[in-house]
Amino acid sequence: MTEAVFAQSRPTMRDVAAQARVSLKTVSRVVNGESGVSPRLARRVLAACERLDYRHNHTASTLRRSNRRSATIGVVLEDVSNPFSSALHRAIEDVAVQRGVLVLAGSSDEDEDRERRLVLAFASRRVDGLIIQPSSHDHRYLLTERKAGTALVFVDRPPASIEADAVLTDNAAGVRRGVQHLVAHGHRRIGYLGDTHTIATAGDRHRGYLDGLANQRIEADERLIRLDLHGIEKAEAATRELLEQSNPPSALLTGQNLITIGAFRALR
Repeated sequence: MTEAVFAQSRPTMRDVAAQARVSLKTVSRVVNGESGVSPRLARRVLAACERLDYRHNHTASTLRRSNRRSATIGVVLEDVSNPFSSALHRAIEDVAVQRGVLVLAGSSDEDEDRERRLVLAFASRRVDGLIIQPSSHDHRYLLTERKAGTALVFVDRPPASIEADAVLTDNAAGVRRGVQHLVAHGHRRIGYLGDTHTIATAGDRHRGYLDGLANQRIEADERLIRLDLHGIEKAEAATRELLEQSNPPSALLTGQNLITIGAFRALR
């Protein structure tokens, strides 16, 4: 027979104040890192916190603080398990930790509704800012958050229907250089494997491929192009299709990291 487990209430600031024999305001100032408390009293408060195993409620403090800062940011990525997204998440977290900021993260899975639900869930927790790798094609739903003072930064892809800061790379130029490199090594039948065409970066890379061929006076061959390959398995199957043609490509350009993995599997 198992014993029932009953949750015990957490120690409160009132408990800490009673233990340290100080006022509630003094405890509040110490745990929130505010000035105006002598070192002697601060040590008493911290010792009481340790004895009681007190955990400060940052959310409640945010609601009371005049600046309303929560020292948290929300990060919405395509898929936190994707090596690109996980590396991005880690870079954000490393910088945030140095500044005493907590990072909350979630995956949109290229689903506009899921992106919006994540963003609104983070906003309801009063995050100070949002970093978004967008899936949505209309970000006007963020106007309310921006008016409320939430900082917005988009990464990897541009925002849609609103103006906001964004950290982007020139995807088209990168693929054009890739085509140029392959042509310089004697390739003219260059296959292309691209991600979902509605994703901004995927569209840019496909355009870069076509422009790169045109710059080299090579006519694009639709038989060498496969798009909408979202995932390793689709990319692997598409690569096999290209290689089984009677006149297969002599080189491949892949438009996304998971597509590259799928292509490598087919080439083994």
